[in-house]
Amino acid sequence: MRPPRPLPRRRERLLRTRLFIGCEGESEQSYAALLQRFADAAGLQVHLDAVLLQPGGGDPLAIIEKAVREVARRAIRHGEPYPHHFVLLDTDKLGQSPQRDQRGRQLAGDEGLALVWQRPCHEGLLLRHLPGCHTRDPQSSGIALKQLVQRWPAYVKGMAAPRLEEKLDLEGARRVAGIDEGFAALLEAIGLG
Repeated sequence: MRPPRPLPRRRERLLRTRLFIGCEGESEQSYAALLQRFADAAGLQVHLDAVLLQPGGGDPLAIIEKAVREVARRAIRHGEPYPHHFVLLDTDKLGQSPQRDQRGRQLAGDEGLALVWQRPCHEGLLLRHLPGCHTRDPQSSGIALKQLVQRWPAYVKGMAAPRLEEKLDLEGARRVAGIDEGFAALLEAIGLG
């Protein structure tokens, strides 16, 4: 009679730290997926919960209010709060309603939401990833898009993460973090800083 076989060992499932990334649009969601790819390649146990916060119409206060609701709802659903929550916002809508801007900043501060301002828009953030462009500061969304397409003719809004990764890399993200405090905090929370 053979001795009984030992029971197979259970592999422990490593829990990944969940971070909330509120996204103004689908382009930001794709960018968050790119950051997730960088984190995975680095072996980091993190999950970026990239949540589309629409409709917000680009209004920072409306987007922040939706983010607050989503953070609370998802924390209940998953049974634990997020250790960090970020919202990616464009600066091109700032100043249209200073009182709403102030209420948005106040609400974000009260709720512990870190605001990552994309100057003047998402394309401006992407432009700064490219070699030699990290100090560029286009004054409008149209100029940002034009400058980005000049350096990256294949760029289209809403590109999926694998397409973004063909042109953007972690070193580019770190260059941006070197000049953008809010973005640096995001990379640091992920573990990529």
